[in-house]
Amino acid sequence: MNEYTPSRPIDPQAALRQRAERRRLVTQSLPADASPDTQRLVQELQVHQIELEMQYEELLLAQAEAESSRAQYVDLYDFAPVGYCTLAADGTLLQLNLRTSQLLGEDRRRLLGRRLALFVVPAERPQFAEFVARLWANPGQRQSCELAMCGPQGQPFFAQLEGTAPADDEAPGQPPGSCRLVLFDVTARRRATDQLAASEARFRATFEQARDGMALIEHLRFVDVNAAALNLLDVADKGQVVGRRLPDFWPEFQPNGRRSLDLLTEAMREAQQRGWCRLEWRRYRATGEEVWDELSFNPVLVDGRPLLHVAWRDVTARKRDEEALDYKNRLLGNILRHLPVVLGRLGPDGRYREHAGQSLRRLGLADNELVGQRAEEAFPESAAHFRHMLAGHSHTYVAHVERGGQPIYLQCFGFFDAEQQEVIILALDITESELIKAEATQQQLRQQQEVLSAILTTQEEERRRIAEALHNGVGQLLYATRLHLDALPPSEGGRASQQLLNEAIEATRTISFELTPSILEDFGLVTALRELASRIPQSLTVDLNLRGLAEPLPALLATAVYRIVQELLNNVMKHAQAQEVFVQVVREEDQLHLSVEDDGVGMSARPPARAGKGGIGLAGIRTRVGLLGGTFDLHSRPGRGTGVFLQVPVPAS
Repeated sequence: MNEYTPSRPIDPQAALRQRAERRRLVTQSLPADASPDTQRLVQELQVHQIELEMQYEELLLAQAEAESSRAQYVDLYDFAPVGYCTLAADGTLLQLNLRTSQLLGEDRRRLLGRRLALFVVPAERPQFAEFVARLWANPGQRQSCELAMCGPQGQPFFAQLEGTAPADDEAPGQPPGSCRLVLFDVTARRRATDQLAASEARFRATFEQARDGMALIEHLRFVDVNAAALNLLDVADKGQVVGRRLPDFWPEFQPNGRRSLDLLTEAMREAQQRGWCRLEWRRYRATGEEVWDELSFNPVLVDGRPLLHVAWRDVTARKRDEEALDYKNRLLGNILRHLPVVLGRLGPDGRYREHAGQSLRRLGLADNELVGQRAEEAFPESAAHFRHMLAGHSHTYVAHVERGGQPIYLQCFGFFDAEQQEVIILALDITESELIKAEATQQQLRQQQEVLSAILTTQEEERRRIAEALHNGVGQLLYATRLHLDALPPSEGGRASQQLLNEAIEATRTISFELTPSILEDFGLVTALRELASRIPQSLTVDLNLRGLAEPLPALLATAVYRIVQELLNNVMKHAQAQEVFVQVVREEDQLHLSVEDDGVGMSARPPARAGKGGIGLAGIRTRVGLLGGTFDLHSRPGRGTGVFLQVPVPAS
């Protein structure tokens, strides 16, 4: 048995025999009396048998490896994610995998022997024929083409075909005169490419036809510009712009002191990071006119080239409008800070969105302190006005607010802004002018009251003089006449004359009392009113209610109350046709309440009371009450009587 030497190649047959010799040594030997030839022959047979057994084992292993390789090949070939096929020289399919049958939409057995060109759309079959011709013309070289093919149910798809025609000495296991192809489904890629091309076409059309300036830049240089951009730059030809740097068309420094180049570099960097950026800056035309530009940067891919797309517009008009608006805002801010005004904004829910102005200090408020609060809760005095404006109406009113016991008056104008859905209120502090007006009104009222006092005093004095003249003159004369008649002999004519004299004396006393009720001066208002009520005829019942009059009233007010009650009772007796009248005079702190109510026919069923010979009338009562600073109300319903209600302030002692 030969030993293995590394310097010599090993013969597989010799190695197999050596293994057989080693195995034979372990087998049972022949009997000792066997002839040498027999022993040698048996030995050879045993070795040969062992060799056959070992060869069988090797064949089994080789068969297992072949089956494994075949299974791997079938798995790789049949279940590959791409299509594999083998074409004959005439273009028929000799072999194909499952993916190819799926792409073509036919069963694999039905595809064998059919021409692949039948599955290429007719318009592109010449291109497929040219591809196959290139395969055969260049054996061993990979060829490629992209075609539109028909898939399942005739649905088109795009396939990329790659294949080689083997050289004569490079086709082991391949049918002679055939080539192998690989089919890739590139429909998604083709559609994406078409969409990208369409997008680029739309971009180019938009770029060229846009009214705003459009530019493509790369590394601060213009790559392309449209006509609008040329117009903005006051340039007629692209050649004057393309290839030049952007900073060449802008001043070195901007109004904020920053360099234009630095601003542009920062904007481009931000656009690359965020996907967009906007920049505003100023430049000057050739005429020296100031122009503001707005530049919007967006990274784009044009023909596979990364560029920055710049949308460019002239915003000079907008900038001027913003500056004008800023000026107006600053002006309004100065007005709110230095003039007595308040600006308020209310949302649809009636809550403050803004509340600012110098006049807030008078109210003890800071700017925007009321933001979020309901206006009706902060200023309940103006709740009705707020609701009116929130309903969509413009409104002008004077707001009266009490703070710290001091009155504050605000002249307000408000309206509802439908666009912003809020109420705008502008209020001007008119407290000083209102106080001056109130003081002037009070002064005028005092003057009127002084005039009234003088008139009433003069009137009362005149009434007193007339009453004294009636009492001392006419009354004494009537008494003397009656005494003279009493001294005459009794007769029917004398008794009639005495009766007439008695009635004249009584009328004179009544007129004198009505002109000057001395009881008012001697015993006060309460006694005088009771005496007045007692003189009313019994056909009219008078219910007199007097309260809070223990403390004497000022003489002017007491006289006025007496005369008013007297006039109203006269009106009831003359016009009301009433059976009962209720008179109430009540003093509550510094207010005097007076009312006269009857159950007569009402005002519409009787002539109105007028100033006449015997009284001052309702018009006079209204005037007198007004001069006293009081209020006058009259309520009447036909058939249900009339009520007159007065309220007069009681002057301090």
